[in-house]
Amino acid sequence: MISRMIFKERVGDPKPILRLGMFFLAIALAWPRFLPVTGNLGPDAIDGVRGLLMGLAIGLNLWAVILGSRQRRA
Repeated sequence: MISRMIFKERVGDPKPILRLGMFFLAIALAWPRFLPVTGNLGPDAIDGVRGLLMGLAIGLNLWAVILGSRQRRA
């Protein structure tokens, strides 16, 4: 499985995955409001980056919840 190759033995611990997911969520929520958007980024690109960050946050948080529930059952 790819996740085992990337995270080695820490794949069973949901805490770092949950922290990373929450970090992406915080960036996705705060970036467009509090940081000025500079450069040639249009509104579609800004929405695309925000959607990517939200998708990563949701996926990582769900993965952490699944890993935590597997630990509780074992």
